[in-house]
Amino acid sequence: MDELSNNWTAELPASESQEMLLAVKDQIEKDFGLMGFTFSQAIYPTLESMIPELCNCIETLQTQHNSTWMKVVYRVDLTEKQYRFVKNMGGNTPENMSKAVLLREFQKVYTRKHIA
Repeated sequence: MDELSNNWTAELPASESQEMLLAVKDQIEKDFGLMGFTFSQAIYPTLESMIPELCNCIETLQTQHNSTWMKVVYRVDLTEKQYRFVKNMGGNTPENMSKAVLLREFQKVYTRKHIA
């Protein structure tokens, strides 16, 4: 069983991993383009390392520009069900939304790269 569970968590080769991280970063910047958001660094070592900046952006959007936030949610392509689930999770909503956005953007990039 351990062998099976370790298979799906195998890391991508370093070059592909960095390529995916850059593509996810670019996709987020594209989808958040309505408000001119860009990450402060050119390269991030992990998806998780993008969360603090994304969280700050989402918190600002949710509290000061809710209509723009809803347009971003639409562009990111979070379903209404996903959005409601994350919003009702409890805890830090902007952080949870950041994670949901990162996951959805990763899915879009991965699908484009491996299916298209």
